[in-house]
Amino acid sequence: MRLPFQLQGFRLKVLQVAGGTAVAQGLLVLASPVLTRLYTPADFGALVVYMSLLALLVILASLRYEFALPIPEDDAEAVDLLAVCMLLVVVTASLSSLVLYLLRERVVAWTGVPALGPYLWLVPVSIFGVGFYQVFNCWAIRKGGYARIARTKVTQSVTQVALQVGVGTVVKGPLGLLLGHAVGRSNGTRTLAMLDWRNDLARLRQVRWAGMWRAMVRFRRFPVIASSTALMNTCNLRMPALLLAVYFGPAVAGWFALAQRVFALPSSVIGESVAQVYFGEVAATVNRDAGGLMVLFRGTLRRMFLLGLPLMLAAMAAGWFLFPVLFGRNWREAGIFVVAIAPMALAQFTAACADSTLMVLERQDLAFYRELVRSGLLFSGILIAYLLKWQPRPAIFLFGATGTLAYVIYGLITWYAIRAHSAARKAAP
Repeated sequence: MRLPFQLQGFRLKVLQVAGGTAVAQGLLVLASPVLTRLYTPADFGALVVYMSLLALLVILASLRYEFALPIPEDDAEAVDLLAVCMLLVVVTASLSSLVLYLLRERVVAWTGVPALGPYLWLVPVSIFGVGFYQVFNCWAIRKGGYARIARTKVTQSVTQVALQVGVGTVVKGPLGLLLGHAVGRSNGTRTLAMLDWRNDLARLRQVRWAGMWRAMVRFRRFPVIASSTALMNTCNLRMPALLLAVYFGPAVAGWFALAQRVFALPSSVIGESVAQVYFGEVAATVNRDAGGLMVLFRGTLRRMFLLGLPLMLAAMAAGWFLFPVLFGRNWREAGIFVVAIAPMALAQFTAACADSTLMVLERQDLAFYRELVRSGLLFSGILIAYLLKWQPRPAIFLFGATGTLAYVIYGLITWYAIRAHSAARKAAP
């Protein structure tokens, strides 16, 4: 069967995004031995809690409407939806600022990281910046601006590393880590927004409330179902570190954060790059070639597994032998954590690249059930270890085992959705 897209074009798009992401993540990895000597595991634990709070709140920034931007065939409808997303980001950032101001003491007490208290004001600032970046990232995907997306990845990492190292040399505590993350993640928004700014600006001036309302109603499944699904997805990714901070202390969360950073390089360079291009290809393929959609899915997952297996084995070896040398003796336990979560990282690397399939198929119901199953498996590992009063090390190994099973089921549900869609297309008159 001939593929519904040009394979060479697909690979080129992946390479465009992956090239910039590789440089960006390479900078973060190279900076890690410096950062682990400027900051303590507890400082990294504060960063983990901050990132978890931000990730949970930024889901609401535009209510996941941004992921519908590549779908409309009519540019006028897409611009109406773009205006909706921009307005929602402003509203969400403003409301979160008020809520965090009123509940700051309760948030600090619940997380168990007092050092985070003076810097909670960075959360709504980051929601504003990251929210707009997410919107224009999806807008750039619609326009095929993969080269610009790649450039923004580099500028984000350069900004983040420069601030984290610079501030960390003169100020003790987590401020440098938090400030670098906040400014870095927001950088690049203007680059994406200027992709076709003359046409986009002219169309935005023609936007009317009626058109925005029609776009909101047309894609209402995204905020109604996709937002809750995305919230669960983010909880699955961020809450384990937050729970580790609450149950075992910020130092354990800091070790876990460094272990995750090891897998961030292949996941970000290859996984996220493939996922963004896959998103665009699925959106272009879904209504043209039902059989080709399954070919795209299977081929992508097979290549991702074959790519990820040697990378994860290398990461396990590095975690076991090299962590004390690279990062200092205080980070030896983080290397053990790498070994514990490596199988889960491989399963996630393989299956998560096709995450957008259910969204494009508008099967947000299945996406919701998929995240519900994953949540139960991921949280059960840490919860069981806490109730049994296990030490952090066996708790992480149990978390890795349940997480591996969760991502296997994750991929199977996506496969089922594609198969059902193909069958329905064939049965249609």
